[in-house]
Formats: sequence, C-alpha cells, structure tokens
Amino acid sequence: MNLIEDWILSLADAWWIYMAVYVLSAFDGFFPAVPSESVIVTLSSLWSSSGRPLIWIVALLAWAGAFTGDNVGYLIGRTVGTERFRFLREGKGKVAVEAAESGLNKRALLFLMTARYIPFGRTAVNLVAGAVHYPHRKFWHRSLASTFVWAVYSCVIGAVAGAWFENHHLLAVTVALVLAVVIALVVERLVTALHRALDARAARREAAEDALRAERRAAAEAEARAHAEPESHRGLPDSPDPVDEEITP
Repeated sequence: MNLIEDWILSLADAWWIYMAVYVLSAFDGFFPAVPSESVIVTLSSLWSSSGRPLIWIVALLAWAGAFTGDNVGYLIGRTVGTERFRFLREGKGKVAVEAAESGLNKRALLFLMTARYIPFGRTAVNLVAGAVHYPHRKFWHRSLASTFVWAVYSCVIGAVAGAWFENHHLLAVTVALVLAVVIALVVERLVTALHRALDARAARREAAEDALRAERRAAAEAEARAHAEPESHRGLPDSPDPVDEEITP
C-alpha cells in the first residue's frame, strides 16, 4: 500500500503533470473518452492530503485547457459538422446532439453552462454550436465562464475528499473519485430535470400565445365582416316613402 501511495505522490510531483492537466482538459472538449475530470479530482485530492501538486495551477490549467478544447470543438463542428462522428449519431451521443440543437435555440447561456455535466453533452454542444454557425462572439465568453465553473467544481470535490483522509492518500483519491461520480450522476439528473421543466414551461407559454393570437385574429375577422355588411347596401336606391306617393286616379 505504501509503495502505491509513494508512486502516486511521485506522479503528483512530476514536472509534466501540469501539462497533462491542460492537454487532457483540452481533448475532453471534442473527444469525450478523455477522463480529464477524474485526473483533476485526483490531483486536487492529493493536494489537500499532501500539499502537492499546487491546486491553483491545476485549476488554472484545467480552465485554460477546457476553454481551448471548447473552441477546438466549435471549429471542428463548423468545418465538418457532427454527422461524421459515429458516437454522435447513435445512443447517448445522438440524444446529446438533439438536446444541444434545442438548447442553443432556446437558452444558449444556460445550456452551455450545464451541458458539460451531461454524458457527451460538452462534446455535443461544442460541435453543434459550430455546425449550426452559432455566433462565436457569443460562444467564446460563455465558454470561458462555463469552463471556469467546471474547473473550480472539479478541484473542490477533490480537495474536500482529500481533507477528510489527510493521512491516507490512496483512500482520499478513491473517495474523491467515487464522490465525483455520485455528484455527477445527481447533477446530470438535476440538469436534465431543469431543462425538461423549462421546455414544458416554454411549451405552455407558446400554446397560450398561439391561443391569444388565434383569438385576436378571430376578433379582427369578425370586426371586418361587421364593417363590410353595411357597405354592401350603399349602392342600392332608397325605397319610396309610401306616404309621399301620389295617387294616380
């Protein structure tokens, strides 16, 4: 056990670990199989229990890498679209693409902030945003905000778990990873429920607006008919007044 912990700590002290955080976080923006969040959680847990690596550098590079990956994904989507990727044409990938298209049309800011907590969501929303030519001037600063929240969120999970098991580094890492998975499942369901509730409310509002427009249209047509009926009798001659008629003998 001590040998494993020593090996893990030696990895945390490696000069290339910070670059690995950046690269993995970037690749996660357009290739969903990369476990960037697990790496960030693990390193944050080690920082909390051993003081290394420096968590603020981990968070900064995770943020920078995730922002880079989001924009690379946007560029790929704008260039080649989403149909060429098999994992986005079936299963959860297809569902994520459909959700991304709908989310960008209805509530782009909220969807960009929450999509990365849905399986395939981060990759799908980046590629779809580029494919549908969502304006990059709106995309980049929203991506900057959402990646910052994600990096801080991942570091906090690891740091909290590491603080619980300060003298047991391997246990701290294990608990941190399990905690990250559990929280991810809970957040995924909360985000999904939130979007469903917002979609339902939007549908009700749209139905009410359609009913109101139909009612106004019917009232306008009725008013137009009411004005048209008297006008149809204007060309007819007036009937003679029977009192004023002369009686011919």
